[in-house]
Amino acid sequence: MFKYLLFAVVLLYNNVTTANDYFKALELFNKKKIEESILYFKNVANDLNNEKRSDAMFNIALIYDNGFGVQTDKTRALYYYEAASKLSNKYALFNLGWMYFNGDNVNKDVIRAFNLYKLASDFGHPRAMYNLANMYFSGTGTVKDMKMSYKMFLKSKMNGISESEFYLKKISETLKPEELNLLNAEFDSLIEKKIALPSSNQQ
Repeated sequence: MFKYLLFAVVLLYNNVTTANDYFKALELFNKKKIEESILYFKNVANDLNNEKRSDAMFNIALIYDNGFGVQTDKTRALYYYEAASKLSNKYALFNLGWMYFNGDNVNKDVIRAFNLYKLASDFGHPRAMYNLANMYFSGTGTVKDMKMSYKMFLKSKMNGISESEFYLKKISETLKPEELNLLNAEFDSLIEKKIALPSSNQQ
């Protein structure tokens, strides 16, 4: 399972209507003026009316989590990941899930990790879909469920996670033909987009 990282020039440029402080923070970050960029990110994070609040919180967390130009501070990173997660930031939800899954500066809690990945997945995070599928596949943090695992691997494949193909094929070999057909029928739109779906070899 992978932790979601965003570097320098790809730090969440989402909306051109964002307040100037957010873009100023990004500009300073890319110039490696990290301490100054954090101050601007904090201005945005503290502005209750700023639509970029959760992105600013996530970026602060990312800086401290990875030690981008500052001393690594997992406690601060956790604080800002949690704050951004409360605002439904899918990237923060994913990284927080990763921390709980791996026990990174928190007590390992695979059930909480599962729930966080589920939320991130619901908000459209592809890697969260993949990790969630793996947890259903292995029964980690939840009840083992091959059908749900198949669905989530299919969703992650649809969203560009190529590793899902291996598991889709593996699971398809364990399902009855009628079960596989029912699962695939839920994804007719994928077939229309010419994304190949596994078929059962069972007779």
